[in-house]
Amino acid sequence: MSNSGSQKPAAADRLVTIRFDEVSKRFERPNGEVAVALDGVSFEIERGELVGVFGPSGAGKTTLLCIAAGMLAADSGSVSYEGVPFDRMSVSERKRLRRQEIACVWASQEWQERLTVLDHVALPLLLDGRDRQLALDRARKALLACEAERCESMELRDLSAGEYQRVAFARALVTEPKLVLADAPTANLSVIERETLMDLLSLLAREARAAVLATASDVEPLAGADRLLYLRPGGKLITSESDERRGKLYSFPPAALRRSADA
Repeated sequence: MSNSGSQKPAAADRLVTIRFDEVSKRFERPNGEVAVALDGVSFEIERGELVGVFGPSGAGKTTLLCIAAGMLAADSGSVSYEGVPFDRMSVSERKRLRRQEIACVWASQEWQERLTVLDHVALPLLLDGRDRQLALDRARKALLACEAERCESMELRDLSAGEYQRVAFARALVTEPKLVLADAPTANLSVIERETLMDLLSLLAREARAAVLATASDVEPLAGADRLLYLRPGGKLITSESDERRGKLYSFPPAALRRSADA
């Protein structure tokens, strides 16, 4: 008789989906000053894991997500998706990943507001050449999973802030991605709407076995994440010194101490 409770997780279940290794990124401001967005950032996210990155505005969180999506190149260091460095991939291959495997939910997105919600959510599949009926069926399932099925026939311009975010997640999930990147997904939402979205991200990690990376300006909106990472101004990622795995953070400085350190 087999003892399934003592079996180790399959190797596929421990797959590292995205890995940053000493990644740095700088930008030159119009006045000639150099701004450091990321400074030697290292961490990894495994399949089925929800990781939250928090830090003040301007700390580099959106830059981190753009690099994780293969949209922006690091100045130094390496970023790998499922073991393959982005710098070894062609531009077309990175675009294919964002179409099929890497879903991005940005804080501000330009949508065709006269589309119905259903057509909007189905659009990534249609642009990828999928059958229209299949795309619409998948879109309805994604809306249902995001508790946005009542919005199906509405136009995008008529959505509330909470509905808008749930529809954004439905559009991201319709391709059944392996990696989900969410830029401040709970901003401007009520506490209840925030909890709903974080529950959705947790479910996505647990049930769909996606790697999920979400950002916020502070730690409270990210309650429920498996791990929390603090990105301070100047691009340094603060992690637990006692933890053996780089990027893992079980405890982090209180808000007052963080503000003092960032000053």
